[in-house]
Parts: sequence; C-alpha cells; structure tokens
Amino acid sequence: MVVMFGSIRRVARVIAAPTVTLAVAARIASGALQPHNLQPLDGVIVGVGVVGLAVRLVPTRRGPTDTEQAPLDLGAGTLCLALGYALTSALGGLAGPLSALPLLVVAAVVALGDPRRTWVVAVCAVVLEVALHRAGHPAIDGLALGMRLAVVLGSAGLHFTLTRAEIARVRTHARSMLKDERQRQRDSARSLRLGATVTQASVLPRSSDDARNRGSLDEIHASLVGLLNLTRRTMQLRTCALLWVDGKAQNLRLVEAASDDAIQTELIPAGAGALGAVMQLGRPVALASLRPDYAGLPYYPTPSGVRCFVGVPVIDDAAVRGVLAADRDEDRPFTTEEQATLESVALQARRLINNERVFARLERIKNDMTSLFEASRALGEATTEDQCLAALTIAARAIVAHDLLVFTAYDPHADRHRVRHVVGDAPAGLGTTEFVDNGGLVSAAVRARVALPYRGQLDPKTQFVFTKALPLKSVASVLVLPLVARDKVLGTLTLCAQRKSAFPDAIRQLLGVLASHASVTLANAAAVRRLEEMATTDPMTGHLNKRALETEFEQRLRSAARFGRTLGLIVLDIDKFKTVNDTYGHAFGDVVIKGLGAVLGRCRRETDVVARFGGEEFVLVCEQTDGPGTFLLAERIREELQNEVFHSEHGPVRVTCSLGVSAFPGDGDTRGVLFERADQALYVSKHNGRNQTRSASPMDIPSDPARRAPVTARRTARPVSPKISKSA
Repeated sequence: MVVMFGSIRRVARVIAAPTVTLAVAARIASGALQPHNLQPLDGVIVGVGVVGLAVRLVPTRRGPTDTEQAPLDLGAGTLCLALGYALTSALGGLAGPLSALPLLVVAAVVALGDPRRTWVVAVCAVVLEVALHRAGHPAIDGLALGMRLAVVLGSAGLHFTLTRAEIARVRTHARSMLKDERQRQRDSARSLRLGATVTQASVLPRSSDDARNRGSLDEIHASLVGLLNLTRRTMQLRTCALLWVDGKAQNLRLVEAASDDAIQTELIPAGAGALGAVMQLGRPVALASLRPDYAGLPYYPTPSGVRCFVGVPVIDDAAVRGVLAADRDEDRPFTTEEQATLESVALQARRLINNERVFARLERIKNDMTSLFEASRALGEATTEDQCLAALTIAARAIVAHDLLVFTAYDPHADRHRVRHVVGDAPAGLGTTEFVDNGGLVSAAVRARVALPYRGQLDPKTQFVFTKALPLKSVASVLVLPLVARDKVLGTLTLCAQRKSAFPDAIRQLLGVLASHASVTLANAAAVRRLEEMATTDPMTGHLNKRALETEFEQRLRSAARFGRTLGLIVLDIDKFKTVNDTYGHAFGDVVIKGLGAVLGRCRRETDVVARFGGEEFVLVCEQTDGPGTFLLAERIREELQNEVFHSEHGPVRVTCSLGVSAFPGDGDTRGVLFERADQALYVSKHNGRNQTRSASPMDIPSDPARRAPVTARRTARPVSPKISKSA
C-alpha cells in the first residue's frame, strides 16, 4: 500500500500541473469561467490547482539535494499561471480590475523559476493569454492579441534578464569575498608562520589546514585583544597596535589593535614612516612633541593629531618580525619605564604567537599521524591488490591535495612498467599504458629507488613522468615514490598537482612512510594471491585442481537449480596414456597432459570451468548448456586433440581421448550423481573402442546423420604411433 500510494503521489505531481493548466485554458476559452457563469466544475479545477500548488511549495522531509535549485519548480510555476489567469477571468477578464495580474504572475514565475524551463512557462502563458482573449473577443482581434502577447512576453523577458543578472552579480561578489577572506587568512597564517615557513610561502594549505589556521588566528586575536586593551587602559594610550611583517618581509599587516579610531587594515610598506625606522634599527623608537599634521604613523589612514609615539620591535629568531606601536594625544613623552613595559608587552605578544604556532604544529602533526594511522590500519586489513590500492588512494588524498594519482606495476624480468591504477584528471590512454625502461621519472625512481624529482618540481622542458608520448599538461608538481618491499621494486606511486610546491618536505616524508606501508601490503597481497593459486590451480596446466573443482561445481549446480538453468558435465581422459609414458617417457607424458590442457583452454567458453581431476583425467563444467550442447562441445574437444601433433624424440605422435557426458537436471540433481553418470558414460567409451564420446542420456546424442557419422569412424580410430598401435 505504501509503495502504491507513493507511485500515485508521484504520478499526480507530474500530471497535476499540465492538467489543471489545460483545463483552466479550456474553461476560459469556452466562456465558462466568467463572473455570471461560474459552475461547480470551475471550483473543482481551481481547488485541485490550489492543493497541487500547496503540495509543491511545502518542502519535503529530505529537502533539496541541489544547493543551486530554483525556489519555484516548473510544476508550481505553471499552477501559479493557471490560478492567476483563472482569477483574472472570474473577476471580469481583460476588462476586469485584475487584468494586469497575469503580467505580474508571469514575471514572478519567470524570475523565480528554473531558468532552463523558461520556454515552457512562456508557452503556457501564450496558451492562457489566447484563451483569455478568446473569452473577451469571440472574433479574435489579431492586433490586440499580438500587442497583449508582446507585453506579457516582454515583461517576462525583462524580469528574467534582470533577475538572472542580479543573481549572477551577487554570486560573483560572494565568491570574490569568500576568496579574498580565505586569501587573507592564508596570508596571515603564513606571516605568523602557523602553517608554512617563509620559504614555502607559495604552498597552498590543505583543506584541513584552512580550519586549523582559522582557529589559530582566532586564538591569537582573542589573546592579543585582551593584552592590548589592558596595556591601553593602564598606560592611558590612544592606540596600541601590533603589526606583523609578511612572508616576503616587504609589508606590515595589522594583527590586532586597541583603539577608538579607524586603523589602516591594508598592507603597509615595511619601510614607511616611524614603523620603518623601528624595522630598520631593530630597537625601540620614541617620538615626542609631534605636529598635529604629522603623517609618519602609517597605521592611521590620515594624520590623527597624535603628539607622542613609541614603537617597539618584536624580535623572533634574531629577526624583526613585527612592531608594537603605542601613541597618545597629550604631549607627554614615554618614560624609560613605560618603554620597558611595552617591551614586555611585545615579548608577551611574541610568546602568545609562538605558543599558538607550536599548538598549530602539534595539531598538524596529530592530524598527519591520525591520517597515517588510519592508512596503516586500512592497508593492514587489505588482502588483495585492489583493496590495497583503494586504501592507498584514500590515504594519499587525506595527506595532501593532488589532481592525479597513478600506480604503476614493474616487471623486473621484462623490464617493463604497466599502469595499474589511475585516479584523477589523466590524459587519454594513460590507464592502459605499458612502457619499457626509459629516461622518465618513473623509470629513474625504480632504478635509483628514491623519490623523484628533487623538491617535487616538474620541468616539462627537460623531464617527463611516464613516456614522452603522454605529457602531463598543466602539471607543476610531481612526486614519484618507488614501492620497495624485501629489496624488490614492485612499482611506483605517482602524485601530480597543478599548483607549484604542492609537496613540501614534511609531506614528502609522510608520503614516503605511506609508500613503505603500501609496499609491504602489496607484497603480502601478491604472496596471498600466489598461495591461493597454488591451493586451487594445477601447476602443470594452469586449470583448477580437484578440490577447487568440487567447490566451483557445487556452487554452479546450486545456481542452476535456483534459477532453473541447465548445466553440462564432461569427464575425459587420454586413451592408453600408460603406453605413452612407457614408450616415450614421463617427461613426454607431461607434454601431452599440457597439450590437452591447452586444447581444453581453446575449446571452452568464458563461463565454462576446466579442471585437472587427477593424472590424465580432466573435467569440464558448462553453464547454461543442455545435454546435446554438452555433447557437441565434447566432440569438438575430441577432434581438436585428435588433430594435435606432439613432437617426441622418435617423431610426431598423436593421441586421442574418450569422453563421458551428463547434464543437469535430466541425468541427476546432485554433484555425486552427475559425476557417476558421466563416469559411466566414459567407461562405455573406453570399452567400445575409445576415441569417442558417450552420453549418460542416449537422447542427448544429436539425431542428425551428418553429426552421427563421425561416431562410427571414431570406433576404429587408433593412435598414429606404431608402438602405441601394437599394444592397442
């Protein structure tokens, strides 16, 4: 019931708007929706429209999934149009008091609706407008109707253009403000050395660093506000401000100020006015008896009338990092004790910033260690190569933002590299690329077993990453990490970014540790895969072994029974294989077994299962194959092996095989019964001349004489080898 009700509700939401719109247009055109001719049907149509509009305007519990979705969807817009025209017609039409209402409704719907469906709204408005004009003028006046439509559509187009232009302007302005604010925070964080050193000023912080830097800046500002306000009140100052030098030591930026005046928030040249003197001398600078028009205090936008000033340098790591500026209006010079107090305040401000810097670094280290721990745990749980690569991708994204991640596998025997895993914006064809050892960064990193290039900077004029035929456009930063486990290179992990200096030393070290963990996991996954292959695969032929076949056959039999499908079984072995071994030796017998395995591999379909059941006996399980189809496949295998020539020391040798066939469900419904029936058919083949196929159900043998003719010939067929023929 719930599903049916939901389906009905969805259908009603789809058809309600066009149905109500067409009904209103038809009623208006017929002259029914008039003040003197209103009928119950009109009330029903309007009521349905009101209910449909209310349902569409009420937000759903899940809410919109698209933040850019228009506030008024197409259905609600057409319903608004229909109800507006219905109200206009009911109150007198074009001659009534609400003749201009359709213009307002169309303008509002176009302005607030989905811009991609504006043409639908225009078509609905034209239909309703023609209907309204038809009701007032039985003989349609083309000129009047054309003028009316021009006004309606012109008003809609004007509102659409103006509204969309304003929305675009507001969005652009908001994005610009957000970008400027983020850049300001990043510049402040760099100048205070919260996230990067001065030499790494071009490094963009990771997304997690933005929040961390913002929190650190808030803590610094909160602490400095209290310190500067206390200093200002205690020393009766007009302004007490702390300014900090930027990363390039060219400008001063206001960090915080305690003042009633407007303070300059823009960058101030580091050598400007009295602040420049403090920066150059590296010691306090005091000024007294200043003129009212003195303009040497650049943290004021205009001359402020300050009479006394003192600037104290904030020294960190033997370099001047900022200036603590203090001034007052009265001509009372700062005493030695007051200057010493301001020096203590500057020292305290430096300690506040240093403490927050330490906390920010500890927070960064903690987050990096958390990311590395999560990555190590995910890699430790991975048992396959795909799981390892998935965990490696997630961990690399958590450590550093990048645009492209590539994992290449290395084959030391062939000296070839193969791209195994690609995530991100990659050039066409990279996912299937294979290349031999060359002069690229990937090959060089494998040979040297070190991360390349130096500092992670890519020079496209002299360097390439994979091959010269696949240049990485717009990539400025590259880091190629060799994956080495147990002194064996497994491949490389390559990270690419479009921005410069994307991989600083700290990030390179973290990624190096991650690559070491991934190398061990990949080596373990390869070892597990080899163990699984050894446990389930026959080493001589590469097909499944007996134990794996039993499990696979049981699963496919259950699937066939569940879905009502057929399943074929073929059991075969080589005729007089003991004679082959006794005549040509066991080494040649192994060649014959491998040859039969190759024949089975060529004849089988992708969905068939081939297994070596023991010795010279093989088994095929054929999905969705009935008895006759299984018989024909067995015949093809027999003929392929009969035509196969094996070369021994004594010349060419041909061998044959006998086959038994059974099928589910006609010959049994369990694995044991099907094997027994097929084995019995194989026994009959052996005792009736060999080199033939027998089915557990005689009805499964094709009745076509052309297909049965080879069976008679098979019964007299013998191996070509004279020695084998003598013992036949």
